[in-house]
Amino acid sequence: MTGITLKNAANQTLVDMTMFISQTQGSVDTGAVNGGITIPALPAGKTRFLIVVPLVNVGSTGKLPGVTLSGSTLTWAYIYPTNNWGFFSANARIHYGYY
Repeated sequence: MTGITLKNAANQTLVDMTMFISQTQGSVDTGAVNGGITIPALPAGKTRFLIVVPLVNVGSTGKLPGVTLSGSTLTWAYIYPTNNWGFFSANARIHYGYY
């Protein structure tokens, strides 16, 4: 077998060719508004991940977007309670990829 295996000083395997290691495909900044983009398809047998990271201090009133994935379309929307007084849409970065 060829490939790479990384072990620590105690001979424990840290990484080998059969592990699922995440691969980032890209990211998008929301600009604090609803939106969407087309993202690359997943390689066969891989699982998608999405991570939403605020780019501002959200405190107790900042809202991060809800994110939806349908096929290769990634969309995000800021959703508020019926009375949205006092809340603000927080600019965020959505990272996407697979493992």
